[in-house]
Amino acid sequence: MNSMNVKSRARRNPGDDPKFVAAICRKLKIEDDRCVEIESKWRILPKSIEDLKDYLRDKAGGRLKKSSIFFDQFLDTPNLDILKAGASMRLRYKGNGSKVYLQYKGPGFHRGGILFRSEFSSPPLRQVHREESHHDIVQFTAVTVQEILRTQLDPAMAGALQRHLGGRILRRISNGPILCTYHKVKFAVDLGEALLEPSLDQVFAFQVVPGGLHALSTFCEYENEIKSEGGRLDAKLRHIPELVSFDKKLARRFNLPPERMDKYHRCASCFLRG
Repeated sequence: MNSMNVKSRARRNPGDDPKFVAAICRKLKIEDDRCVEIESKWRILPKSIEDLKDYLRDKAGGRLKKSSIFFDQFLDTPNLDILKAGASMRLRYKGNGSKVYLQYKGPGFHRGGILFRSEFSSPPLRQVHREESHHDIVQFTAVTVQEILRTQLDPAMAGALQRHLGGRILRRISNGPILCTYHKVKFAVDLGEALLEPSLDQVFAFQVVPGGLHALSTFCEYENEIKSEGGRLDAKLRHIPELVSFDKKLARRFNLPPERMDKYHRCASCFLRG
């Protein structure tokens, strides 16, 4: 599909153009438009975090939605094929590790500084929990990664994985090379039929090596996502101008450079050099 056709349709009125909605799904190789994520990402210095929180709460009309700490284990093949494909797959631990989900984000594309990509999440995984041990990571003693991929995904997620990665890569996913913890503070800005969800993340990433954990990366970022009731893509598209305007003001005020990489690729970018 010609990317210029997508761009020109977006200018005409993307939220009310079913052809544009369908074109995005084709470009992302997914069948359900409710699985499209639309967000912007920016780098921020740690010293600016508290000032930006105050601004979002007191001057930008945001209400605090949640403040939480996540623990992720990114999965890949031994050759990092998922990373090279521009996608990411992770185990996300919630409830202090009592519930574990498999989350996948497919290869995306940027338009006007906005990232479009697909996102999927499994139900809580059966027979998977965080191990109580010195390394605090999943050991897959009761179920393997391959069993999870074969038996615990809904059809939409399983189909997207096949289209994006293919059976050869899926069969080789066997390890979790990067552990990532981050503190997320999320706000909500009401737009009527949709929400902006600006958030601040403080990220700490570690590589799993034979001798233990190797500190890999530490960074902070600001991101803003459009959410809609039922995940409706047309509603998200109609509010892209509000997202762009909102973030431009913050970027100017706090001197935020744009960030084109997702968390997995930023954490693992050293593996792709050269």
